[in-house]
Amino acid sequence: MARWKPQTLGFMVDQPDAFRKGLSIAARIGVELVAALIVGGGLGYLADSYFSSSPFGIVIGVFLGMSAGLLNVYRTASRL
Repeated sequence: MARWKPQTLGFMVDQPDAFRKGLSIAARIGVELVAALIVGGGLGYLADSYFSSSPFGIVIGVFLGMSAGLLNVYRTASRL
């Protein structure tokens, strides 16, 4: 009977650990940016609906969300 080898499972088993680590860091950075933009835009939308100040809340919320996302990217990159 043939022995099972993990290399036959596919492409990710053969890749070195550095590639997987880099891929996970890149995915984390992307998710942090998108999440910060969505949260900032959502809070801006809620502020617009509460204060009836149509575009200003979303614009400020997206700007603050983008700033927070870029700050998180900087913190993540500085830890590398």
